[in-house]
Amino acid sequence: MNKDLKFYLNLPYKTVLEYDPDDKTWVAYCPELGRGTCYAIGESKLEALTLLEESKKIILEYALAEGKEIPEPALIDDDDLPSGNFIIRVPKTTHRKLKVEAENEGVSLNQYILSVLSEYIGIQIAKSKNSKTNKSEYFSSSYNLPAPLNVKSPMSLGYKGKENLDSTRKSTKK
Repeated sequence: MNKDLKFYLNLPYKTVLEYDPDDKTWVAYCPELGRGTCYAIGESKLEALTLLEESKKIILEYALAEGKEIPEPALIDDDDLPSGNFIIRVPKTTHRKLKVEAENEGVSLNQYILSVLSEYIGIQIAKSKNSKTNKSEYFSSSYNLPAPLNVKSPMSLGYKGKENLDSTRKSTKK
């Protein structure tokens, strides 16, 4: 199979869209292509998603032209997902405290534990986002750390498309 630009553009890469309240902007990115690699920032959801598609195309063109390995999206089949059930052993005193809290909330023990776990995960996600003080820390112009494609960002090198690929290559061979 010929894995050309069209092939990669038609793959179902995951797209994440987040709002940055500090800058009042939307950030869209494809984690499978590298969070600091394939991203876009827009004043609206639509603008961020539109710019992301342009960014994805530029990055994929660049990677193909340079012969870089391009990661394909991880396809998750329902059969590969965990069942959603697990057993956990806790001390009797912890079980009693959880049971009392669930009764106080008027929900089942399972529902209460689900709520506590979900809240904890949400707090951890919020903390990780708040620890990023600016977009330059959050989204690097280099692929070195978070990105599967270990090259300089084509956009940071001034790459605009196939027509200036030769000049981009020359500027990086110093």
